[in-house]
Amino acid sequence: MASQHHGRIGSRQIYETLRDQILESVYGTDGLLPSSRALAGELGVSRSTVTVAYEQLAAEGFIEIRHGARPRVARAIVDQGRERASSRAATRKARLSKFGERLRQDLPRWIEPPRDLVANFRYGDLSPSDFPVLAWKKAMVAAMTRKPERLAYDDPCGALRLRTALQAYLWRSRSVRCDVDQIVVVNGSQQGLDICARLLLDDADRFIMEDPGYLMARLNASRSRSRPVEHSRQPNDRPCEVDICG
Repeated sequence: MASQHHGRIGSRQIYETLRDQILESVYGTDGLLPSSRALAGELGVSRSTVTVAYEQLAAEGFIEIRHGARPRVARAIVDQGRERASSRAATRKARLSKFGERLRQDLPRWIEPPRDLVANFRYGDLSPSDFPVLAWKKAMVAAMTRKPERLAYDDPCGALRLRTALQAYLWRSRSVRCDVDQIVVVNGSQQGLDICARLLLDDADRFIMEDPGYLMARLNASRSRSRPVEHSRQPNDRPCEVDICG
């Protein structure tokens, strides 16, 4: 809802805006809308004005209202919104670069892991019982309450203090000797793999990796138009070298 409407927006405008947002699936799969008090404060109108709009939406079957709970989009409306979104995606596709088209043709698929497993060997998952929640929370609060010298972009390679600490850790714990300038802090493994693929692989280059292995690493390398080397090895075979230059 546009801010210029503040002070003169009425229940009709609120109703129409929320209706359009609901039909466009703006509120996601849970379908929760703001409470009448929260939305009234956001728009600068009386709570009764928002209540009238919500009652109209409920009367027309767009939302479900329960006392003491936030309004929820009706399940049938959510399902209809998903169908419309999927049909629009099938008929209208944005024009992408060749790299973008390769990404679209090879989208990663997330598969929900089975529940009640004795042991979960799925890579990327963390054990909630082993994660140091309290220590992590304490460190986050300490970092957020510390007043910085300035609020601005830092070194794109990462904060010097952090990279210096990583340099000492890698040398001490992993026997990796490197300069601070050789360390780049990334947002996650996917960004790191993407940067490596862009920097180290050219079109038609070949790469090797373990199988089974990390699927996202293979996808990152393949999207740079390089090709994996097919090589089979039996468990009792001696280690061998693979020529990837030819």
